[in-house]
Amino acid sequence: MIDHFNLYVGRFHDGKIEEIEWEIPPNFLDVADGNLFFEHPVFVSGKAYVASTHLIIQIDIKTIYGTYCKICNEKIFIPLELNGVYFTEDLDSIPSKIYNTQESIREAILLEIPLYSECTGGCSLRNEFETYRSKN
Repeated sequence: MIDHFNLYVGRFHDGKIEEIEWEIPPNFLDVADGNLFFEHPVFVSGKAYVASTHLIIQIDIKTIYGTYCKICNEKIFIPLELNGVYFTEDLDSIPSKIYNTQESIREAILLEIPLYSECTGGCSLRNEFETYRSKN
């Protein structure tokens, strides 16, 4: 288990808020799809605290993902910024009192990646393909 992702629930007593500032290598995303790749670190910032019987995690996530343009098939890199991401976990479901955020962060990132991407500002080859599109 990578320590970057761990939150120690025992530290959240008397309303303590833990600030999160992580720079994480992208290998935890573990993407085997040849059309999607991560070469840049993932930046996570925010806070974690306990509210009643739940661990609350509020974060912003920034990274850059790589893929191929759906028009010209060139390799492109696209910034991804997720703001105000929330995770909650019942404290009773954390018997070890160590909560690992890795899967939650991974899932949040992968769910926001669009199915298709295009060169920044629109692919310059798009006009060449207009003649093949149906005018209906």
